[in-house]
Amino acid sequence: MNDAQALVIEDLLTKMLVNDPYSVAELEEAITWFQRDRDRVSCPFEQVWSRNLAREIVRELREQG
Repeated sequence: MNDAQALVIEDLLTKMLVNDPYSVAELEEAITWFQRDRDRVSCPFEQVWSRNLAREIVRELREQG
């Protein structure tokens, strides 16, 4: 998985977690990246991205609560 694909996955997962709309096409495309030749996926998420995603999720949950 390349950096651009990782960013798409990050964006899609964030949308799913905070109940923002996303397209079925986005989801289908992301799924195909994980199904290629049954290869193992190496995702280049950096710790900073993970931390930012966690902060965004917490912020959204607090605003909804």
